[in-house]
Amino acid sequence: MHCPAHNNDNVDTVMKTLKPALLLPLLALLPATQSMATELRMLSSYDQTTAYSREIAQRFIKEVEANKAADLTIKLTGPDVVPPFEQLQPVAAGVFQLLYTHAAYHTNTTGVGAAMDGVAVNPEQTRESGLWDMVDEHYNGLGLKLIAIPPLGSHGFQYVLKEPITGTPGLDGRRLRGSPTYTNVTKGLGGTPVLMSSGDVYSAMDRGVIDGAAWGLNGVKDMGWQEVAGYYSKPTFGQTYNFVLMNLNAFNTLSPEQQQVLLDEGRELETEIVPILDELAVEEWKALDEAGMQPTEFAPEDAERLDALVTDGIWQLGIDKSPEAVTAMRELAIEKHLTTVSE
Repeated sequence: MHCPAHNNDNVDTVMKTLKPALLLPLLALLPATQSMATELRMLSSYDQTTAYSREIAQRFIKEVEANKAADLTIKLTGPDVVPPFEQLQPVAAGVFQLLYTHAAYHTNTTGVGAAMDGVAVNPEQTRESGLWDMVDEHYNGLGLKLIAIPPLGSHGFQYVLKEPITGTPGLDGRRLRGSPTYTNVTKGLGGTPVLMSSGDVYSAMDRGVIDGAAWGLNGVKDMGWQEVAGYYSKPTFGQTYNFVLMNLNAFNTLSPEQQQVLLDEGRELETEIVPILDELAVEEWKALDEAGMQPTEFAPEDAERLDALVTDGIWQLGIDKSPEAVTAMRELAIEKHLTTVSE
């Protein structure tokens, strides 16, 4: 007669042996309760402390990561890793999956992105007109997918100067930092353009290598230029856009849901960012005034030429680099009343 305790021991032993064998195939059939989010690496032309990074790139990342349908995370890397003028190639090659930049930084490859600065700020009309799709198709040919073209406010540019404007042409004899976007307007106002990334401007002004810098309406204070320059120019002129681009192969490997989240958040970014940056520009001018800077005015004969100089110059820059594509863009923008060009 067997002892009951002995029987129980045997049962326990058998159960301990069988449980893992029985449970493992069952567990394999259950849906995973947690999935690993897909991580994307974004390369940015702007230091993470600047307004154009905080308000655009980091805002976009936050919204994408908050969208549970995407299950995406984005790691942001700045120009300290790859300089702005060298960033398109590693993204096209897939070393990074996303790029946040101004297209003037890659005019050696294409003029199409830079030509967008000739288009009036109207994000919905840019899409409805077919311009957005035209730009997207062009970048597809470079191995890139267009995600967003956020405008940097309703107006684009100003000059930050060590000395005030006197006489006309207002920039006569001055050496001024700029990307290729600014070449025509700087020359038209008597200045000499100096190709330079924004990160080098502070030391160049401090050492007297340049007399000022062309820039957008946000970020001067972030970069500390008020410490080495005393003036910012009026009136503002033109318009300008940044780009969010993605490696096309990386985009195509995402799920349809993930792709749609990126595109939807990109579209929302384009429309919501303009009033935000406009308000920040006003706040920044107040802060620059408090720091000791002053506005300095172009003479009326120069002021009335500013928009035409920058817009004509941008279209010509684009046509020089990518003749067929940018000519088509320009014709469509004229037809849809999204640009004003000199005849």
